[in-house]
Amino acid sequence: MLIIEFLAVFGLMVYGSKLGGPAGLIAFGGGTTALLVFGLRQKPGDLPVAAMEVILIVTFAAGAMEASGGTGYLLELATRILRRHPSRITFLAPLLTLVLCALAGTGNIFFPFIPVIYETARANGIRPERPLAASVVASQMAVVASPVSASVLTVVALTTPVGGSLGGYLLITVPAILIGVVAVAAVCVRKGEDLPGDPVLRDGPEPAESRPVPGPDRHGDRSGPAAGARAKASVWIFLAGVTAIVVLGIFDGLLPAFPDGSRLTSTDALLIVEFAVAALILAVGRPAGGSVMNSSTLRGGLTATLVLVAVSWPYTTLINAHLSGINRTIDAMLTTWVGLFVLLIALAGAIIASQTAIANIFLPLGIAAGLSASVIAACYMGVTTNTCLPFNGAAQMAIQVDKTGSTGNGRHLVDNSFMVPALTGFVVTAAVAFAMTAIT
Repeated sequence: MLIIEFLAVFGLMVYGSKLGGPAGLIAFGGGTTALLVFGLRQKPGDLPVAAMEVILIVTFAAGAMEASGGTGYLLELATRILRRHPSRITFLAPLLTLVLCALAGTGNIFFPFIPVIYETARANGIRPERPLAASVVASQMAVVASPVSASVLTVVALTTPVGGSLGGYLLITVPAILIGVVAVAAVCVRKGEDLPGDPVLRDGPEPAESRPVPGPDRHGDRSGPAAGARAKASVWIFLAGVTAIVVLGIFDGLLPAFPDGSRLTSTDALLIVEFAVAALILAVGRPAGGSVMNSSTLRGGLTATLVLVAVSWPYTTLINAHLSGINRTIDAMLTTWVGLFVLLIALAGAIIASQTAIANIFLPLGIAAGLSASVIAACYMGVTTNTCLPFNGAAQMAIQVDKTGSTGNGRHLVDNSFMVPALTGFVVTAAVAFAMTAIT
């Protein structure tokens, strides 16, 4: 019965996504909860409130940086690096994407970088699919190695009772994600044929020759004015906040203790630090009125929050209703081979849009089965499959931006531009993460 209900919920989400994009996914994803509760009389699952708070507050601080010109400054630096070394774009683009998204804690910062990657690749005769596919995959892999992302803080909060910490999590996942992104880039280097001889591109929606693209500026990107002092200051303030969160996560003894014997949690520390960061950026950067609330980063954070609720609520409801049977299945998996649990998370990662939702749904099952915090962190690398199917915004934007037609959904969906790079990233990242658990 669970499988039928799971597939029905998934089918409604896919239908909603095709019908109305993110809005359709949110409406139909959340609407399935009504069917489960009022139709099947299942008790509603818990909302991921902590994750929702983290997404909104972190993207608010990042939105303040964007409104102050800081995001533009970071993109300017990344663009300069790309255009100075265009022949290495398939490696540089995903690595720069990894850094940008890990620092911001969200893949939304990657969107303005997509046209830059395309134009630089196209101008230098490099198949745009190669750096675009690698960078789309890297943008989502970065989120699970970011100290300020909702998904990471959710994992840390869930594993704290079994000895988990932000420092321990990052020690395992940062090397794994870095090596995984390099492997993704290596796979994409020879992806498809070069531009001049690819018949698919010649027959694509717009011939490569019909669209003039600016050539590389070997002296750096001069597409806009140089970033001002306030923009640079906003970046430094934001990075200082990230550093403070990492330090507090690693050295939890620095967190304030209270008279009742309790101590400030890492999640609450993140929220407080990010509020302070936002206040300092507003005081120093002086963005125009309303620009923070209208920033693409904050709007993306609101969308991500709604998607999180819409996707996670029906599945937590389903899991709670069938918890005993699921626990028996998970116990059998872990008794046989812990890799089966990783594959289950990887399958969910390819289907469910939210990494945070997957953490809330599956990790408590692994914890209940007795897995250690480090093994849970390694298992969680299964969510790096979430770009296997091109349902996310970054993938669709890359497809639309690439006027050569090299980046696409594929004829049968499973042969899309991101499937092989995403699977490569998952296999390599998971393998390295499990290796790290043996030496940490």
